[in-house]
Amino acid sequence: MLRRKPKEVVSAYSSLASIYDFVMRHVDYVHWADHVESLIVRHNLVPSSLIDVACGTGSLAIELTKRGYRINGADACDEMLDVARKKVLDLGYDIGLYHRSFLELEGLDRHDCVMSLYDSVNYLLSREDMSKMFEHVHAILHPGGLFIFDVCTETNSIRHFRDMRERERGDGFSYTRHSYYKEGLQFNDFRIKFDDPVREVHELHQQRIYPLKDIEQVIADSPFSLEAAYDGFSFRDPSEDSDRVHFVLRG
Repeated sequence: MLRRKPKEVVSAYSSLASIYDFVMRHVDYVHWADHVESLIVRHNLVPSSLIDVACGTGSLAIELTKRGYRINGADACDEMLDVARKKVLDLGYDIGLYHRSFLELEGLDRHDCVMSLYDSVNYLLSREDMSKMFEHVHAILHPGGLFIFDVCTETNSIRHFRDMRERERGDGFSYTRHSYYKEGLQFNDFRIKFDDPVREVHELHQQRIYPLKDIEQVIADSPFSLEAAYDGFSFRDPSEDSDRVHFVLRG
């Protein structure tokens, strides 16, 4: 009797990278870029250079490049960067892409604006790591520059991801995703099947969902000053009832 090949357990994004743009095809990067621009203008910055930390497959960086910004990207997952590199090469854009995590930004040039969006900061699983991240980001920011990032809230996890399941098929692959929330952690459990070569992988993603007061305390202890926090894609004050909160820090 033939035994079924067991699923490979792989690190977050290492296999998802090749299908990430399909999985996230609902994301409106034009809308995200519009909001980034509105925050830059609202906070009186005219940046000559930006860097997107946790840039993923580079979609936001590409959209901002189309608008005339000089932008680089960094990400902890080299497989995600491989996808970004191909997209950038195919488009002929000049976007530097660096294999760096939040805690490994040494050696990068300073920029006028650092951004980290789509709840990437939630992947920092402790306040200590968040504190270190602020120090590393500050070191690659010109004095007076902006750090723009967002986080998801517990309301978001309970409202949308308490027990969310989906199943999809694309060209040469299929996957299931089970999202659930437990004791301050948001889990996204991916089971991916590839057709050629035949392969099954298991990726488990974890995000820490912080109370806003905890984030504000870490910011208060950081080299940054908090200029503003906004509810979602608005300029309203945020609360724990917000789905997403954007923070703007001044270096």
